[in-house]
Amino acid sequence: MVVREFAVVEGRERDFEKVFGREGLWPDFLRRLPQYLGTALRLELQGYRRRRYKVFDYWHSHEDFESFRREHQMDLGRFSLLIASEDLIESEIVLGSFYQDDSDFDDGTDTVPS
Repeated sequence: MVVREFAVVEGRERDFEKVFGREGLWPDFLRRLPQYLGTALRLELQGYRRRRYKVFDYWHSHEDFESFRREHQMDLGRFSLLIASEDLIESEIVLGSFYQDDSDFDDGTDTVPS
């Protein structure tokens, strides 16, 4: 899974949700790839963070995600330009990539950072 946090421009929350929500443009863009498992969108409700969302993109493996990034670099660039032109996002932070741990080591989370 790849986790990103977005600060959304005030008043544009619904538009952001239309892009990154379950039936939005972003998941629709990724659905054509068999390695993609889905996207979850969560609104952060802590005080000043009312306009912050976390987007969770789920992939079969870290290698599948990296392959997608390499093979679709131009499409990702166009998507980013489109979103920037819509003035929806104040900032974006990649919080990390985490995947199922198939090793014998178990820290209780069953996930490891990539």
